[in-house]
Amino acid sequence: MNVRAIALPLIAAGIACGLWLMLPQRDAAATPIPATTWRAGAETDYRQVGNYLELQPETKLRLSYTCSEPRHVYVFSHSAEDGTILMFPSPDVRGGPKNPVTPGNTVFPGSFGDKVLFWTNRAEILATTTFVVIAATEPVAELEALLPHLRRWTNSAMPSKSMQITNPPTGTEVMGKPRMPLPSKLLERAADRTIAETIVNGPMAADRSPNVWTSSVRVKEVLQPKDPNDNGKPTIKLPGNNKPPK
Repeated sequence: MNVRAIALPLIAAGIACGLWLMLPQRDAAATPIPATTWRAGAETDYRQVGNYLELQPETKLRLSYTCSEPRHVYVFSHSAEDGTILMFPSPDVRGGPKNPVTPGNTVFPGSFGDKVLFWTNRAEILATTTFVVIAATEPVAELEALLPHLRRWTNSAMPSKSMQITNPPTGTEVMGKPRMPLPSKLLERAADRTIAETIVNGPMAADRSPNVWTSSVRVKEVLQPKDPNDNGKPTIKLPGNNKPPK
């Protein structure tokens, strides 16, 4: 038996293994995890959005997102009455960040010129609205295929450049319609996380898809108290001075 022929490869393998162990290792646990915090209110006068927080209709909403590495970010809203709406990246929103989102802190939906942009919780949506955020190291094919088919936010439709909801281009199949479930298994998993959670702001949770993280939060519209003097009939105002005589 040629002892040298056997021993030398073993010695070389041992040395290579030792050198590999000496090198700095980066496992999945060391991958930077994105974090999100929802804000309700104006640019500086705002509060964090907790799960099932009740909001007035048309409350201004922004998303603070932080990660030390570039990530592809996707933001959606969903309710039974409103269906699924694309919030970011919307091709119809001028200004604001782009994918992949650069490292550091980013506040969505961004700004256009000197005007800070806001989303809002939609008025007269009495069902719970769920906001879903997805972050990934690479574009998510499942979501990229979905984006062109969703109604989305825009600031290009009105001369005032105000944020509104618009339909996808004419001739495009519309997905995520009202009374329909979320049109993506990934979005369903992300939304399901917050059914019973208390803490929804902070580090995002790892999805079962590799290098994908999710977060979500649920809000409810405040029910306006009914005016006891409102009998449901229109008020008729007569011209002239209708003040009662003294």
